[in-house]
Amino acid sequence: MSVPEPCIDSSIDDILAALEVRLDIEEAIAQLPVTQALEKCLLFAQAHNLIDLEKLVKQELDGYQDELPSDRIVQLNYFDNGGQIINGLDQYRAYPLTIGVRKLELHLKNGLTLMLPKQILNFLSKAAGREVESGHISPAEIHRFLGNIRDLVSHKIKMQRLALT
Repeated sequence: MSVPEPCIDSSIDDILAALEVRLDIEEAIAQLPVTQALEKCLLFAQAHNLIDLEKLVKQELDGYQDELPSDRIVQLNYFDNGGQIINGLDQYRAYPLTIGVRKLELHLKNGLTLMLPKQILNFLSKAAGREVESGHISPAEIHRFLGNIRDLVSHKIKMQRLALT
């Protein structure tokens, strides 16, 4: 008597789903664009009811409305309407960046300049003695800044995991 062959009724989607590699949250933070990594981290925080981590991640993703952490200071360069860098404004280069990571990564991807409020541009124009058209965060500065956010969130996740075990 022979043994009947098992009936296999699998679709290609089932096979692919079974083979899909799920990244650990720390690996995701290290490998994915920061926006996607933070979105995964947000799901982790919500699933484990980690209110402080959830708040931090939401603020990093969408931007800060209230209290701004001290590590969210970037260095701006200022340009005139001809695209020439304006020197002599070094004391005003430190800028509190309230923008969320979602917008920052779009700025980086599309090469956009951050538009400063008109009253700040007017003040800087008076200080420089010529018209300041825009403030610009260099791509290198944005990369550095996003790396700092990645490191901060990765550290927070590790600390939360230790607390959960």
